[in-house]
Amino acid sequence: MIVTTLMKSFARRSVRHCFLAAALILGGAANAATVTFTGVANSVDRGGIHTGFYGLQLDSETILGLCDARFSQVGSTWTADIRSYAEIQGGAVGKFNSPSTPASLAKYSQAGWLFSQIGTLAGNDYAGQADIQEAIWKIMAPGYTLIGSGAGSWFAAATSGIYDSFNWSGVMRVVTPFPLIQNSIDLQEFLVGPGIAVVPVPAAVWLFGSALGVLALGRRRRA
Repeated sequence: MIVTTLMKSFARRSVRHCFLAAALILGGAANAATVTFTGVANSVDRGGIHTGFYGLQLDSETILGLCDARFSQVGSTWTADIRSYAEIQGGAVGKFNSPSTPASLAKYSQAGWLFSQIGTLAGNDYAGQADIQEAIWKIMAPGYTLIGSGAGSWFAAATSGIYDSFNWSGVMRVVTPFPLIQNSIDLQEFLVGPGIAVVPVPAAVWLFGSALGVLALGRRRRA
């Protein structure tokens, strides 16, 4: 009887430890990266703040990113988790997704749609990129006051309710500092493209490209 009780207790602890390990993998360093700030890229001045794309290095990947936390700071080098759409939807911690709620998920979807729209702009439309950046800031921090002439239109479109469930997989990744506070700095969260693409393209283009990839794979399998 004592042996059976001990075995049951051990089994319960083992299961509990497995769940804890899985939670740590989900919320911790499963997709961890070292992030280095490399410069303000083509961002423009909005109220004394560089607004638009910043240059980042995620481990060995050089990429541009938009910050989504207007009142946080950019460090020099920090650690972060690279979050996908599925992970954020599944409750993984983002800067604005702790705890995960329908409202926080809607914010990331609205920001994801805005991020996808950067590809509709001319490549050198840095003011337009800054307008989208500002709209994302206001989504995440409603108290922020928009400055750019086009930012209000982007914000209104994103928050119209149409994009509250926008699927931004294949469009964007979320670079969330882990932990959020490092070296006494409340660090920025960045939105970056799905791979090493320097500037994101519209969601429809990514979907079209994915379809082409599936067709090509099918041809290879049939060959």
